Amino acid sequence: MFLSNLKCMGKPSLILAALAADALPGLRFIQVQNLTRDEVDIKVELLTTDDGRLIQLKSPLSSLANTDLGTEVRALQVLKNLSLPFSISAFLGKTSPKAIRNALAFEYVPGTPIVMQRLRLDEPIVSSLGQALSAIHSIPSAIVANSGLPEYDPAQRVRERVAEFDRAMDSGKIHPDLLERWQSALFDVNLFKYQPTVVHGSLESDFVLTEGNDVVGIIEWGNLSIDDPAIDLSFIVGEAQPDIAEAIVLAYEGSTRADRNIRQRAHLYHELSYITYLLSSISREDEEEIESAAGLLAELHAELLAGNLPSLRPSEFATNGPEVIVPISQAASFTAPVTIVTESIEVIDLADASPISPLAEPAPKKDEDELF
Repeated sequence: MFLSNLKCMGKPSLILAALAADALPGLRFIQVQNLTRDEVDIKVELLTTDDGRLIQLKSPLSSLANTDLGTEVRALQVLKNLSLPFSISAFLGKTSPKAIRNALAFEYVPGTPIVMQRLRLDEPIVSSLGQALSAIHSIPSAIVANSGLPEYDPAQRVRERVAEFDRAMDSGKIHPDLLERWQSALFDVNLFKYQPTVVHGSLESDFVLTEGNDVVGIIEWGNLSIDDPAIDLSFIVGEAQPDIAEAIVLAYEGSTRADRNIRQRAHLYHELSYITYLLSSISREDEEEIESAAGLLAELHAELLAGNLPSLRPSEFATNGPEVIVPISQAASFTAPVTIVTESIEVIDLADASPISPLAEPAPKKDEDELF
Protein backbone atom coordinates (compact mmCIF):
# COMPACT_ATOMS: atom_id res chain seq x y z
CA MET A 1 0.00 0.00 0.00
CA PHE A 2 1.45 3.39 -1.03
CA LEU A 3 0.63 4.89 2.38
CA SER A 4 2.35 2.16 4.34
CA ASN A 5 5.15 4.52 5.35
CA LEU A 6 2.80 7.07 6.94
CA LYS A 7 4.20 8.00 10.33
CA CYS A 8 2.35 7.06 13.50
CA MET A 9 0.67 4.13 11.83
CA GLY A 10 -2.23 2.58 13.69
CA LYS A 11 -5.98 2.45 13.22
CA PRO A 12 -6.47 6.27 13.24
CA SER A 13 -3.68 6.73 10.72
CA LEU A 14 -5.03 3.96 8.51
CA ILE A 15 -8.42 5.69 8.51
CA LEU A 16 -6.72 8.98 7.67
CA ALA A 17 -4.76 7.32 4.90
CA ALA A 18 -7.97 5.98 3.38
CA LEU A 19 -9.63 9.38 3.57
CA ALA A 20 -6.66 11.14 2.01
CA ALA A 21 -6.43 8.63 -0.81
CA ASP A 22 -10.15 8.99 -1.47
CA ALA A 23 -10.11 12.81 -1.47
CA LEU A 24 -6.80 13.27 -3.32
CA PRO A 25 -6.05 10.25 -5.49
CA GLY A 26 -2.54 9.97 -6.83
CA LEU A 27 -0.67 11.65 -3.96
CA ARG A 28 1.71 9.94 -1.53
CA PHE A 29 1.55 11.06 2.10
CA ILE A 30 4.46 10.37 4.45
CA GLN A 31 3.53 12.24 7.64
CA VAL A 32 0.49 13.42 9.59
CA GLN A 33 0.10 16.00 12.36
CA ASN A 34 -3.04 16.59 14.39
CA LEU A 35 -4.02 20.29 14.43
CA THR A 36 -7.49 19.91 15.96
CA ARG A 37 -8.43 22.65 18.43
CA ASP A 38 -10.23 21.55 21.59
CA GLU A 39 -13.07 24.06 21.31
CA VAL A 40 -13.87 23.38 17.63
CA ASP A 41 -15.91 20.43 16.34
CA ILE A 42 -13.84 20.04 13.19
CA LYS A 43 -11.02 17.50 13.17
CA VAL A 44 -8.00 18.96 11.39
CA GLU A 45 -4.96 16.98 10.23
CA LEU A 46 -1.92 18.30 8.40
CA LEU A 47 -0.63 15.90 5.78
CA THR A 48 2.82 16.03 4.21
CA THR A 49 3.33 14.54 0.75
CA ASP A 50 6.51 12.82 -0.38
CA ASP A 51 7.47 15.96 -2.34
CA GLY A 52 7.04 18.26 0.65
CA ARG A 53 3.59 19.68 -0.01
CA LEU A 54 1.34 20.43 2.94
CA ILE A 55 -2.39 19.73 2.83
CA GLN A 56 -5.03 20.13 5.53
CA LEU A 57 -7.73 17.50 5.83
CA LYS A 58 -10.79 18.75 7.73
CA SER A 59 -13.50 16.39 8.98
CA PRO A 60 -16.71 17.82 10.48
CA LEU A 61 -17.79 16.26 13.77
CA SER A 62 -21.31 17.72 13.77
CA SER A 63 -23.94 18.83 11.28
CA LEU A 64 -23.20 22.47 12.13
CA ALA A 65 -19.50 21.95 11.45
CA ASN A 66 -20.40 20.31 8.15
CA THR A 67 -22.37 23.42 7.19
CA ASP A 68 -19.51 25.67 8.29
CA LEU A 69 -17.06 23.80 6.10
CA GLY A 70 -19.43 24.10 3.16
CA THR A 71 -19.58 27.84 3.74
CA GLU A 72 -15.78 28.02 3.88
CA VAL A 73 -15.57 26.26 0.53
CA ARG A 74 -17.96 28.78 -0.98
CA ALA A 75 -16.00 31.67 0.52
CA LEU A 76 -12.71 30.40 -0.88
CA GLN A 77 -14.30 30.00 -4.30
CA VAL A 78 -15.35 33.66 -4.11
CA LEU A 79 -11.90 34.87 -3.03
CA LYS A 80 -9.66 32.68 -5.18
CA ASN A 81 -9.49 35.06 -8.15
CA LEU A 82 -8.70 38.16 -6.10
CA SER A 83 -5.17 39.47 -5.62
CA LEU A 84 -4.87 40.10 -1.91
CA PRO A 85 -1.84 41.29 0.11
CA PHE A 86 -1.71 37.91 1.85
CA SER A 87 -2.25 34.25 0.99
CA ILE A 88 -5.45 32.33 1.51
CA SER A 89 -6.12 28.64 1.25
CA ALA A 90 -7.57 26.77 -1.73
CA PHE A 91 -10.17 24.03 -1.72
CA LEU A 92 -8.67 20.92 -3.31
CA GLY A 93 -11.27 18.19 -3.06
CA LYS A 94 -13.41 16.04 -0.79
CA THR A 95 -14.07 12.43 -0.03
CA SER A 96 -16.63 10.53 -2.03
CA PRO A 97 -19.98 9.41 -0.55
CA LYS A 98 -18.57 5.90 -0.06
CA ALA A 99 -15.82 7.12 2.29
CA ILE A 100 -15.94 6.12 5.95
CA ARG A 101 -16.38 9.77 6.94
CA ASN A 102 -16.76 13.14 5.26
CA ALA A 103 -13.49 15.06 4.84
CA LEU A 104 -12.44 18.08 2.79
CA ALA A 105 -8.90 18.86 1.63
CA PHE A 106 -7.46 22.38 1.61
CA GLU A 107 -4.13 23.89 0.73
CA TYR A 108 -2.11 24.66 3.86
CA VAL A 109 -1.07 28.29 4.33
CA PRO A 110 2.32 28.59 6.08
CA GLY A 111 3.11 31.28 8.62
CA THR A 112 3.35 32.03 12.33
CA PRO A 113 0.19 33.19 14.15
CA ILE A 114 0.51 36.80 15.22
CA VAL A 115 1.00 37.49 18.93
CA MET A 116 -0.78 40.77 19.54
CA GLN A 117 0.59 41.25 23.07
CA ARG A 118 4.18 41.29 21.78
CA LEU A 119 3.75 43.89 19.04
CA ARG A 120 5.73 47.13 19.30
CA LEU A 121 4.90 50.49 17.75
CA ASP A 122 8.07 50.55 15.66
CA GLU A 123 7.36 47.20 13.98
CA PRO A 124 6.25 47.35 10.32
CA ILE A 125 3.86 44.47 10.95
CA VAL A 126 1.56 46.91 12.77
CA SER A 127 0.99 48.74 9.49
CA SER A 128 0.85 45.47 7.54
CA LEU A 129 -2.03 44.22 9.69
CA GLY A 130 -3.97 47.45 9.24
CA GLN A 131 -3.53 47.25 5.48
CA ALA A 132 -4.57 43.58 5.43
CA LEU A 133 -7.83 44.41 7.19
CA SER A 134 -8.41 47.30 4.82
CA ALA A 135 -7.92 44.98 1.84
CA ILE A 136 -10.62 42.64 3.14
CA HIS A 137 -13.08 45.47 3.72
CA SER A 138 -12.32 46.94 0.29
CA ILE A 139 -13.43 43.84 -1.62
CA PRO A 140 -16.45 44.92 -3.71
CA SER A 141 -19.54 43.88 -1.79
CA ALA A 142 -21.30 42.65 -4.92
CA ILE A 143 -18.78 39.81 -5.30
CA VAL A 144 -19.83 38.36 -1.96
CA ALA A 145 -23.52 39.28 -2.18
CA ASN A 146 -23.89 37.62 -5.58
CA SER A 147 -22.40 34.37 -4.24
CA GLY A 148 -25.24 33.86 -1.78
CA LEU A 149 -23.10 34.43 1.32
CA PRO A 150 -24.77 36.20 4.27
CA GLU A 151 -25.50 39.91 4.19
CA TYR A 152 -26.54 41.75 7.35
CA ASP A 153 -27.82 45.28 7.75
CA PRO A 154 -27.17 47.35 10.91
CA ALA A 155 -30.72 47.07 12.25
CA GLN A 156 -30.69 43.27 11.98
CA ARG A 157 -27.38 43.01 13.82
CA VAL A 158 -28.47 45.35 16.61
CA ARG A 159 -31.64 43.33 17.15
CA GLU A 160 -29.61 40.13 17.45
CA ARG A 161 -27.24 41.68 19.98
CA VAL A 162 -30.08 43.17 22.01
CA ALA A 163 -31.69 39.71 22.17
CA GLU A 164 -28.40 38.21 23.39
CA PHE A 165 -28.04 41.05 25.91
CA ASP A 166 -31.53 40.32 27.28
CA ARG A 167 -30.68 36.64 27.79
CA ALA A 168 -27.42 37.55 29.51
CA MET A 169 -29.19 40.05 31.77
CA ASP A 170 -31.59 37.31 32.90
CA SER A 171 -28.64 35.14 33.97
CA GLY A 172 -28.02 37.34 37.00
CA LYS A 173 -24.25 36.95 36.61
CA ILE A 174 -23.39 40.39 35.20
CA HIS A 175 -22.89 43.52 37.29
CA PRO A 176 -25.51 46.25 36.68
CA ASP A 177 -22.75 48.74 35.79
CA LEU A 178 -21.79 46.64 32.78
CA LEU A 179 -25.41 46.08 31.81
CA GLU A 180 -26.06 49.81 31.90
CA ARG A 181 -22.95 50.49 29.80
CA TRP A 182 -23.96 48.01 27.11
CA GLN A 183 -27.64 48.93 27.11
CA SER A 184 -26.80 52.60 26.55
CA ALA A 185 -24.57 51.67 23.62
CA LEU A 186 -26.96 49.19 22.01
CA PHE A 187 -29.84 51.64 22.04
CA ASP A 188 -27.88 54.59 20.64
CA VAL A 189 -28.89 54.82 16.97
CA ASN A 190 -25.93 57.05 16.09
CA LEU A 191 -23.41 54.38 17.06
CA PHE A 192 -24.68 52.04 14.35
CA LYS A 193 -24.70 54.37 11.36
CA TYR A 194 -22.17 52.49 9.27
CA GLN A 195 -21.88 51.13 5.75
CA PRO A 196 -21.64 47.30 5.76
CA THR A 197 -18.56 45.91 4.01
CA VAL A 198 -17.09 42.51 3.23
CA VAL A 199 -15.74 41.08 6.49
CA HIS A 200 -13.80 37.98 7.50
CA GLY A 201 -16.23 37.62 10.39
CA SER A 202 -14.28 35.51 12.89
CA LEU A 203 -10.77 36.94 13.06
CA GLU A 204 -8.50 36.00 15.93
CA SER A 205 -4.75 35.90 16.38
CA ASP A 206 -4.45 32.24 15.33
CA PHE A 207 -5.94 33.08 11.94
CA VAL A 208 -3.50 35.92 11.09
CA LEU A 209 -0.22 34.41 9.87
CA THR A 210 3.04 36.35 9.77
CA GLU A 211 6.56 36.05 8.45
CA GLY A 212 9.11 38.63 9.50
CA ASN A 213 7.48 42.06 9.32
CA ASP A 214 4.53 41.10 7.14
CA VAL A 215 1.12 39.51 7.38
CA VAL A 216 1.49 36.67 4.87
CA GLY A 217 -1.72 34.71 5.34
CA ILE A 218 -5.25 34.87 6.70
CA ILE A 219 -7.16 31.63 7.18
CA GLU A 220 -10.52 30.20 8.33
CA TRP A 221 -12.95 32.05 6.05
CA GLY A 222 -16.11 30.22 7.08
CA ASN A 223 -17.81 33.43 8.26
CA LEU A 224 -17.17 35.59 5.20
CA SER A 225 -20.12 37.94 4.83
CA ILE A 226 -21.21 41.53 4.38
CA ASP A 227 -21.42 43.05 7.85
CA ASP A 228 -20.02 45.67 10.20
CA PRO A 229 -16.27 46.21 9.57
CA ALA A 230 -15.83 46.80 13.31
CA ILE A 231 -16.32 43.05 13.80
CA ASP A 232 -12.89 42.40 12.30
CA LEU A 233 -11.27 45.03 14.54
CA SER A 234 -12.71 43.70 17.80
CA PHE A 235 -9.98 41.11 18.36
CA ILE A 236 -7.36 43.84 17.96
CA VAL A 237 -8.81 46.10 20.66
CA GLY A 238 -9.30 43.03 22.83
CA GLU A 239 -5.78 41.60 22.56
CA ALA A 240 -3.37 44.43 21.76
CA GLN A 241 -2.11 47.15 24.06
CA PRO A 242 -4.16 50.35 23.59
CA ASP A 243 -1.39 52.23 21.78
CA ILE A 244 -0.76 49.29 19.46
CA ALA A 245 -4.47 48.86 18.74
CA GLU A 246 -4.73 52.56 17.92
CA ALA A 247 -1.74 52.33 15.56
CA ILE A 248 -3.28 49.35 13.74
CA VAL A 249 -6.61 51.17 13.36
CA LEU A 250 -4.81 54.28 12.07
CA ALA A 251 -3.00 52.14 9.47
CA TYR A 252 -6.35 50.64 8.55
CA GLU A 253 -7.96 54.06 8.18
CA GLY A 254 -5.07 55.18 6.01
CA SER A 255 -6.11 52.66 3.34
CA THR A 256 -9.89 52.90 3.45
CA ARG A 257 -12.61 55.25 4.66
CA ALA A 258 -13.99 54.21 8.02
CA ASP A 259 -16.92 55.68 9.90
CA ARG A 260 -16.27 57.78 13.00
CA ASN A 261 -17.58 55.19 15.44
CA ILE A 262 -15.76 52.08 14.29
CA ARG A 263 -13.51 52.07 17.37
CA GLN A 264 -16.44 52.28 19.76
CA ARG A 265 -18.24 49.41 18.09
CA ALA A 266 -15.06 47.31 18.01
CA HIS A 267 -14.72 47.75 21.77
CA LEU A 268 -18.42 47.02 22.28
CA TYR A 269 -18.24 43.80 20.25
CA HIS A 270 -15.18 42.66 22.18
CA GLU A 271 -16.96 43.23 25.49
CA LEU A 272 -20.13 41.52 24.28
CA SER A 273 -18.05 38.45 23.42
CA TYR A 274 -17.86 37.86 27.19
CA ILE A 275 -21.62 37.41 27.38
CA THR A 276 -21.55 35.16 24.32
CA TYR A 277 -19.11 32.96 26.21
CA LEU A 278 -21.29 33.05 29.31
CA LEU A 279 -24.46 32.10 27.44
CA SER A 280 -22.69 29.31 25.59
CA SER A 281 -21.41 27.89 28.88
CA ILE A 282 -24.88 28.09 30.42
CA SER A 283 -26.45 26.31 27.45
CA ARG A 284 -23.97 23.45 27.85
CA GLU A 285 -24.53 23.40 31.63
CA ASP A 286 -20.76 23.46 32.05
CA GLU A 287 -20.28 24.74 35.60
CA GLU A 288 -16.53 25.16 35.22
CA GLU A 289 -16.94 27.27 32.09
CA ILE A 290 -19.76 29.27 33.68
CA GLU A 291 -17.45 30.05 36.58
CA SER A 292 -14.71 31.08 34.16
CA ALA A 293 -17.06 33.36 32.21
CA ALA A 294 -18.32 34.96 35.42
CA GLY A 295 -14.73 35.57 36.49
CA LEU A 296 -13.90 37.30 33.22
CA LEU A 297 -16.96 39.49 33.56
CA ALA A 298 -15.92 40.41 37.10
CA GLU A 299 -12.48 41.40 35.80
CA LEU A 300 -14.11 43.50 33.09
CA HIS A 301 -16.21 45.27 35.73
CA ALA A 302 -13.06 45.99 37.73
CA GLU A 303 -11.55 47.55 34.61
CA LEU A 304 -14.65 49.69 34.24
CA LEU A 305 -14.44 50.89 37.85
CA ALA A 306 -10.75 51.70 37.38
CA GLY A 307 -11.57 53.86 34.37
CA ASN A 308 -9.62 51.63 31.98
CA LEU A 309 -12.43 50.94 29.52
CA PRO A 310 -12.92 53.40 26.65
CA SER A 311 -16.11 55.35 26.14
CA LEU A 312 -18.69 53.69 23.92
CA ARG A 313 -20.49 56.96 23.19
CA PRO A 314 -20.66 57.80 19.48
CA SER A 315 -18.70 60.67 18.02
CA GLU A 316 -20.61 63.92 17.81
CA PHE A 317 -20.82 63.95 14.05
CA ALA A 318 -21.70 60.38 13.14
CA THR A 319 -22.32 59.92 9.42
CA ASN A 320 -23.81 57.31 7.17
CA GLY A 321 -22.21 58.24 3.88
CA PRO A 322 -21.97 56.19 0.71
CA GLU A 323 -19.75 53.16 0.54
CA VAL A 324 -16.22 53.99 -0.55
CA ILE A 325 -14.28 51.16 -2.13
CA VAL A 326 -10.50 51.25 -2.28
CA PRO A 327 -9.50 49.10 -5.27
CA ILE A 328 -7.69 45.97 -4.18
CA SER A 329 -4.99 46.72 -6.76
CA GLN A 330 -4.04 49.87 -4.83
CA ALA A 331 -3.33 48.11 -1.55
CA ALA A 332 0.29 47.51 -0.54
CA SER A 333 2.52 44.42 -0.65
CA PHE A 334 0.51 42.17 -2.96
CA THR A 335 1.24 38.55 -3.60
CA ALA A 336 0.23 36.50 -6.61
CA PRO A 337 -3.24 34.94 -6.56
CA VAL A 338 -3.49 31.67 -4.67
CA THR A 339 -2.88 28.60 -6.82
CA ILE A 340 -3.57 24.91 -6.30
CA VAL A 341 -0.57 23.05 -4.88
CA THR A 342 -0.48 20.34 -7.51
CA GLU A 343 -1.91 19.80 -10.96
CA SER A 344 -2.33 16.09 -10.30
CA ILE A 345 -5.24 16.73 -7.95
CA GLU A 346 -8.69 16.80 -9.47
CA VAL A 347 -10.40 19.83 -7.99
CA ILE A 348 -13.95 19.10 -6.99
CA ASP A 349 -16.49 21.61 -8.27
CA LEU A 350 -18.28 23.70 -5.66
CA ALA A 351 -21.53 22.00 -6.56
CA ASP A 352 -20.06 18.75 -5.22
CA ALA A 353 -19.02 20.25 -1.89
CA SER A 354 -20.88 19.78 1.36
CA PRO A 355 -24.43 21.10 1.10
CA ILE A 356 -24.96 24.56 2.49
CA SER A 357 -28.13 25.56 4.23
CA PRO A 358 -30.20 28.04 2.24
CA LEU A 359 -29.88 31.61 3.40
CA ALA A 360 -32.74 33.75 4.51
CA GLU A 361 -33.81 36.61 2.29
CA PRO A 362 -32.18 39.89 3.41
CA ALA A 363 -34.41 42.20 5.39
CA PRO A 364 -35.70 45.28 3.55
CA LYS A 365 -33.61 48.39 4.02
CA LYS A 366 -34.81 51.00 6.51
CA ASP A 367 -34.34 54.72 6.76
CA GLU A 368 -30.98 55.70 8.23
CA ASP A 369 -32.51 56.75 11.56
CA GLU A 370 -34.64 53.59 11.91
CA LEU A 371 -33.05 50.59 13.58
CA PHE A 372 -35.95 48.64 15.06
